[in-house]
Amino acid sequence: MMSEREEQVGYDVHATEAKWLPVWEALDPFRADDNSPKEKRYALTMFPYPSGDLHMGHAEVTALHDVVARYWWLRGYEVMNPMGWDSFGLPAENAAIRNDEHPATYTYANIETQAASFKKYGISFDWSRRLHTSDPEYYRWTQWLFLKFRERGLAYQKFSPVNWCPNDQTVLANEQVVDGKCERCGAEVTKRELNQWYFKITEYAQELLDDLDVLAPTWPDRVVTAQRNWIGRSEGAHVDFVVEGRDEPLTVFTTRPDTIFGTTFMVVAVDAALA
Repeated sequence: MMSEREEQVGYDVHATEAKWLPVWEALDPFRADDNSPKEKRYALTMFPYPSGDLHMGHAEVTALHDVVARYWWLRGYEVMNPMGWDSFGLPAENAAIRNDEHPATYTYANIETQAASFKKYGISFDWSRRLHTSDPEYYRWTQWLFLKFRERGLAYQKFSPVNWCPNDQTVLANEQVVDGKCERCGAEVTKRELNQWYFKITEYAQELLDDLDVLAPTWPDRVVTAQRNWIGRSEGAHVDFVVEGRDEPLTVFTTRPDTIFGTTFMVVAVDAALA
């Protein structure tokens, strides 16, 4: 049944979809050829959480992504454009709990629903390269990589204050906290001291900054600045201050050691171990 707008313009969306979707599926025009002699491009969008139906945010992100992928495709490049779902984690688990279903049953049913919707969008995904992060053949390699990081001392544990969502029962990055609330569920975020795994990204700070210099001419200034701040490398020195009644010194970092003799007081963060 056509909508009022469709009747006005004489275009039946549903009939058109029913006609052309099987044709696209049969032609499979966006399947990437590993052995193609063409110059290659790799297009990767953010994998959605399969914790519900698609919404306009998904449409916006994948449409913008599709513009880039099709641009290179139309320029004659061999474009690999895979699709997948971030199907591990608490968003999917909590959604399954709310719907009183087994997480695997609920998650994979949602994936099929979302995949059908993406195909109706006409996005140029290579559906032969579809993956789910909850599949053993996928996560065995993330586990393997983590073990390699740990073997080489690049993954370590330490206690630190983190953002905690009491509803999702998970740690949140600073970017996932909006006005003190979880961006996913809106719950008030609290601070907790937890033992967390970390990667020694600081070991590669200079290499990361050097690569940013290569990207800077073609990347937006705000993105480059945000990345530099995230890497957070600073030139300076650690200085030890003797504290009366304490055996160990109070160590501070300063980018201006020449001004250290003018120190009149120190402020200790409320989440510091010393506090």
